[in-house]
Amino acid sequence: MQLYGRGADRSGRVAYEAGRKCMACWLVEQWEESDDPRAKREDRYKLASDIAEAKGKRIDVPDSVPVKVSQPSNPLDGVSTEDLLAELDRRKKS
Repeated sequence: MQLYGRGADRSGRVAYEAGRKCMACWLVEQWEESDDPRAKREDRYKLASDIAEAKGKRIDVPDSVPVKVSQPSNPLDGVSTEDLLAELDRRKKS
């Protein structure tokens, strides 16, 4: 974002904008929440940026961002450290 004007005005605007999401990020988040197919596209941020620019908001975003794939659950979830150490000791002895 390019800001012009007095330093005090710019600083206040930077502080205000820092607490907000950019329009492209907000739009992609809305797509994800509503299970919109656009949320699964690698160019989703570029698409959202183009929509934002059509509304007069210029946003620089990467051309593509990999879609997050849900990570498989950890097979060791729920296993205590003591149980893991005991299993290691057992394997060392055998």
